[in-house]
Amino acid sequence: MKLNLFIIFFFLQFLLLGCNSEAPLIPIEGTITYKGIPVPKGEIYFDPDANTKGLQGRALINQGKFSTKELNSGISSGKYKIRIHGFDGKPKEEAPMGKAIFPAYEIPLTLVEGQPLMIDVPSK
Repeated sequence: MKLNLFIIFFFLQFLLLGCNSEAPLIPIEGTITYKGIPVPKGEIYFDPDANTKGLQGRALINQGKFSTKELNSGISSGKYKIRIHGFDGKPKEEAPMGKAIFPAYEIPLTLVEGQPLMIDVPSK
């Protein structure tokens, strides 16, 4: 009986602790500017490419600064398509972040822990 309980306990420990193959999540922070000026309000999305394990990450931009820590949205290290939406920060009823100041901007990047992002969105 004791041997059976030991085997069951060992098996449960293996299932609970040994099967976690998810990559560790890292916080990403940085600065977003448009024409060299901090973006007043916005959102930044981190879409993993096919070879990067993990979920999409997201952060809010406020006066050019963002951090995935604020939304508990860490990501795995790897290659991502970054999408940035920037707004003028003057809220209206139909646009809580204000008017868009540039079309959605996308850029592929490799994200690594401890390297802050500094992206200047080019004018088109």
